[in-house]
Amino acid sequence: MNYRLYGFKIGKDIHFDIHNKCIYRLTTLGKDNNFVFSTIQFNDTMMNLFLYLLLHGRDRVISKDELLKKIWEEKNLTPSSQRLWQVYTSLNKRIKELGVPEQLLQHIKRSGYTVNGDDVIPIYYKINDVPYHYEVI
Repeated sequence: MNYRLYGFKIGKDIHFDIHNKCIYRLTTLGKDNNFVFSTIQFNDTMMNLFLYLLLHGRDRVISKDELLKKIWEEKNLTPSSQRLWQVYTSLNKRIKELGVPEQLLQHIKRSGYTVNGDDVIPIYYKINDVPYHYEVI
């Protein structure tokens, strides 16, 4: 059977949906199991950076040069260290507002970027089960 990556589960109630370029939190509260739903949309660059980090940064440190090449150059965008830092900082701020653990994304000075992936689980779907198609970087 063929499977595709849908996104990632982060912790117990946060989900990253690649197709819709968003991260959302679905929480149940109280004895009545009321639902609380929060979501954050990503622009293309922020989405690509977050996805690349989750795909490749859970088991190694990703260099700044690799990110500049994969997120900017290969998409015909102008790379710069300043722009990488701006997108990374903004991404970190936005996901923390949703309740993503503080140390999920980590910048290691003079080395690169990594993901504390203990609570990050990839979610796949069978290709025949989903009507839309998208490509993962």
